[in-house]
Amino acid sequence: MLFRFLTLLFVFCICALIYPIEFFYQWDVKVTLFFEDIRHPILTNIFMFITDIGSIKYTLPICIVFAGFFYYKKRKLLDLVMLTVIFFTVRQLNGLLKNLFVRDRPSFEYVYEESHYSFPSGHAMNSTAIYGFLCFITLNHLIKSAKQKSIVLVSTIILIGLICISRVYLGVHFITDVIAGVSAGLMLLIVITTIPSKIKVFFDKNRRY
Repeated sequence: MLFRFLTLLFVFCICALIYPIEFFYQWDVKVTLFFEDIRHPILTNIFMFITDIGSIKYTLPICIVFAGFFYYKKRKLLDLVMLTVIFFTVRQLNGLLKNLFVRDRPSFEYVYEESHYSFPSGHAMNSTAIYGFLCFITLNHLIKSAKQKSIVLVSTIILIGLICISRVYLGVHFITDVIAGVSAGLMLLIVITTIPSKIKVFFDKNRRY
């Protein structure tokens, strides 16, 4: 787990270090322009919807529904607390990182205009952390079949991937913003998902005395 966290931290730091360098910036630009060239009205409408799934107007009600279901059906109070923590923490952390790096957004032909800084991508970071955690608690408390677990895991990865692609396609982020956002979201996810097990171990040890 520590190795994964450090690997993700390394990826995030690499993105933060290379994006101001002209050579890597030009690759950022090339990727952005590639998606700009393949835009089509139908694709744009699809990606506008997908990008909304990574916004608070979808993540908040989905988390509320999930929280209500788990409270009344499963009584997993610790998971509900962790879901609340990750929902608010990832948003605050993303805002802090944006204000730290103050990277301007792509200034090409974006589909719509975003107001805050670009690095790291909030949609990528938020959706990775929030949908990743929802996937985690679903696999641990709702599903027992290995096949169903695989379907949920793959579906979650595809959803997050599409949200990330949508940000570049719509012209509101560079690819390095998205990679950094996913890395930061996964780091937070690792921290949050290890807390319940650590708490359980702590209480189990105390019961012995």
